[in-house]
Amino acid sequence: MPRPRRNWLHRLLGDTPPTDAPAAAGSFEAIGPYYDALMATVPYGGWVDYLEALLKHFEHQPRTILDLACGTGKVGAELARRGYPRVFGVDLSEGMVRVAATTRRLRAAVQDARALGLHPASLDLVVSLYDSLNYVLEPEGLLACFRSVLTGLRPGGLFIFDLNTIRALALDLFTQDNLRSTAPLLYSWRSEWEAETRMCTVRMWFRWRRDGEELEFVEVHRQRGYADEEVRAMLLQAGFGQPVVFDAYSFDPLHDRSTRAFYIAKRPGDW
Repeated sequence: MPRPRRNWLHRLLGDTPPTDAPAAAGSFEAIGPYYDALMATVPYGGWVDYLEALLKHFEHQPRTILDLACGTGKVGAELARRGYPRVFGVDLSEGMVRVAATTRRLRAAVQDARALGLHPASLDLVVSLYDSLNYVLEPEGLLACFRSVLTGLRPGGLFIFDLNTIRALALDLFTQDNLRSTAPLLYSWRSEWEAETRMCTVRMWFRWRRDGEELEFVEVHRQRGYADEEVRAMLLQAGFGQPVVFDAYSFDPLHDRSTRAFYIAKRPGDW
């Protein structure tokens, strides 16, 4: 795997080793090389449009940005393409980081969200999209992530992330397939919701066929549903100011039918 050069990436990202990987750590290893094919219909440009609308709303002009749980680097690369001077990414999946670094030329490193080892006050913005933080399965792990992000933000810096709501996970939205498609990557997913533990387990079968290559593989993904009030409480406990929460892709308040929530949390202090 490519090793990051000792440049500003190393000045921002310390050498803190990751903690023991959570249950979902290996979830994206097999799919890594095929993830972009799976997500081909996802409007990443629209996601970044919404992110920029949020930045404009909060009158925030970041220069140094961390894409937390960057995956294959599409969001980070799009931010760089739009002119943000310094963008880098971290992800727990080595396979994803390899694609981000080699295909998108995003400066990226393998790192656990719960122990980022960021140098203090080195970032203007941390962003984590596409329900990545639902993969942090323990509340203490999510709190550790929030504290780790806070350390890396400059006073006045923003942390913007989204989460699948409990309603979304309980509605069985992840039971789906594309078996009638002619796409090179076929999939069939079956989800199970455990109300007592608020865990959603998705068993994913994939078949890849292209240029004479054919293989099948299975991944098991788990996400935890977090109540809005506990996320807000953890952000405050970590040291952030009172967060603002929107129903996804809008400036409407979160409501009981929301399936995705966007959180905007600010490290207290002035620039």
